[in-house]
Amino acid sequence: MLSSLHVKADTNSEASVSVETPVLEAKTNAYVVDQTLKSKISTDNTIMDSQSQSYVDTDSVNPGDDLEFNYLMIFDNGEAISNMLATIKLPDNVTFTTGALGQIVYLSSDGTSSTSVDISSDDINADGKTLTISIDDIGTGKDYASARIVLSAKAGVVGKTVDKSHIDYEADNYDDASDTPEFSIKDSANSIVAATTNNSVQAFEGDTFNLIGTMDYKNNDGVVFKNENMYIYYTIDGVIQLPVQDTASNDKNFSLIMQPLTLGSHTITVQVVQNNYNDTNETVVSNVLTYDINVSKNSLIITKDKSFAGNGLTVNDNNPVDIKGTYEHADGSPAHGTKKALTITAQVTSKADTDDPNVQDEYKVYAAGPNETQYDDDGTFNFQVVPVAYKMGNHGMLIDQSLSYEDYIEKYGYVGLEVGKNIVTIKLNDAKEHESDETQFVINVPDVQPELSLDSTELFSNSPSAGLGANYYIPINVLYVGKEYQFSMSTIYTMNTLNDVTVRTSVSSDDSLQTEKSISSGVLMINLVSKESYYGFSTDDPLISDKPYPASYYYRDAYGRKSNTVDYTITFRSKYVNIKTDDSYKFKNFKNFELTGGNNKRDGDWGVTVESFKSSWTLKATSTPFYQYPDGKDPIKLNSQMVFVTPDDSSGSTSSMEGQPVVVDTYTNSGGSDNVITTDVASKWADDTGILLTRPGGLSSYIGTYTSTITWEAADSV
Repeated sequence: MLSSLHVKADTNSEASVSVETPVLEAKTNAYVVDQTLKSKISTDNTIMDSQSQSYVDTDSVNPGDDLEFNYLMIFDNGEAISNMLATIKLPDNVTFTTGALGQIVYLSSDGTSSTSVDISSDDINADGKTLTISIDDIGTGKDYASARIVLSAKAGVVGKTVDKSHIDYEADNYDDASDTPEFSIKDSANSIVAATTNNSVQAFEGDTFNLIGTMDYKNNDGVVFKNENMYIYYTIDGVIQLPVQDTASNDKNFSLIMQPLTLGSHTITVQVVQNNYNDTNETVVSNVLTYDINVSKNSLIITKDKSFAGNGLTVNDNNPVDIKGTYEHADGSPAHGTKKALTITAQVTSKADTDDPNVQDEYKVYAAGPNETQYDDDGTFNFQVVPVAYKMGNHGMLIDQSLSYEDYIEKYGYVGLEVGKNIVTIKLNDAKEHESDETQFVINVPDVQPELSLDSTELFSNSPSAGLGANYYIPINVLYVGKEYQFSMSTIYTMNTLNDVTVRTSVSSDDSLQTEKSISSGVLMINLVSKESYYGFSTDDPLISDKPYPASYYYRDAYGRKSNTVDYTITFRSKYVNIKTDDSYKFKNFKNFELTGGNNKRDGDWGVTVESFKSSWTLKATSTPFYQYPDGKDPIKLNSQMVFVTPDDSSGSTSSMEGQPVVVDTYTNSGGSDNVITTDVASKWADDTGILLTRPGGLSSYIGTYTSTITWEAADSV
């Protein structure tokens, strides 16, 4: 460093001396770094970049090692310098990189940032032995606190020595010099082989991840491989990290826990280094492993319920279909368990196997309707998708339960599952904004044919005095062709056409599943609110009593499939009498005949009723003789006959019914009621009244069962 002495003389011959502060005070050091061996060659480890300081000391390198020649100047005190040149003598037995030879790295005064200036091999002097480069101003008033020249080279052949590399710093008011130590090139005593079975790693935002690998000596020279002797150096996207050790894994294995990285692609290199191999002060290293890391947002992985395996779920009824499954995070972690924190988005594509698929609007799925909160984030999901016309029945709004299928579709469109292939695409989102991929659930709806039949196609009802018609019932049988497809009556929508008017007839709330159902379907003739006829009859144009009106009937189901149409007639009778009797009756066995009784009694209940509407009537009964019909023999007549003993008759008058009609009961209509009158005739009979059987003589000769026929007649006596 420089100082100056100025002597001034005057007439008084006085003298003074002053010492000025040097223009620049700086520390310098020149050293070599072996990036392959992660080691350094230096005479001063205090004036050195932090990365190199972490490396072990050595005095030799291996042939072909990646070397860096470093020439470091650190500002200490004084004014800024200017016009500095650095001249470096390049040593032999190393090959300096052609093209991008190196850099000058300037570190800011606060140590937080650096600036690099590239050095090209073209900057080497014509002699090929020296390099002269300019150094930017360093010192007071400048932002730079240090300048480090870094030159890249490869070690030469084994057995050579690399001499010192000298550097001279010269400026207007500063000069200094430094030398790298000399070192030798020799073969390594051994090396380490590192390997991995997976160098492509999928990681997730915010999550740590592991780099897995193995390590072992290349040559077996008796040295035991121990993880505790190994240092693992790694870089992330070219940035060197502090070395680590893995003593938790078994020897010869490593598992490095990496801290979370930003979204996107990253490259991590890993190299294993052992210092002081076999107490020889040598450093042995492994090959460099390169891991490609893809960091993505953590997502939800959906596993569909097994019912959707293969070609999807095929429905066998008209009920809603459960879309269900489980999910977990892509990184293997479970659901968060947060209450009301899972959002499900769904979209139905019906007719997916046609040239004109019906891609329906996407919608949010909620537990109990659009105004409710979401599902629990518990790792499962289960919601229903309904057939296109499912809500026409009692599961929908009351206002829609009077619509025809066509009117319903016109109002709401084809929304829901239809016959054919349906694809329900869902996507899940949890409270932490993790999202699943779109997942498709296939639902196959068979094109089965609904089938309808009526127990009778000639139906009757009563015509009220208003002339608008009375309610009546249609005895229908509902099934599907093949009788294997299930349905519930709540998913059946019946339509009745009368007087050229078609009206929805009834909705059943029965949700039980069956393959066949027989019921009486009620037809309302008059609107209970407006008191008007559903079918166009009015007081000005009333229906005609006792006239058979042609009508037809069909049904649709929740998928809109239409049954066959059955034609029938309905007659609104002005008056009528109808007899209802059992198909067969029995008398008690003569074996148990009471000796004190005159007639044999009836066995069990005898059903005999008469329905009448605005009619008086007289019920008569006629019987035939009793016969037994032995196989292959002539009929045998029983010497007994049915008689009628009048109830509530003190005289107990008895009339034979054989071959002649006997009055059994009568009814006189008052004419004022529009109701059907039901008279239970047999309920009026006591054990010893009503129809009985006389006792034959010589019972022992009449073994067997005998039959007779009763003919009933109810004459309108109005």
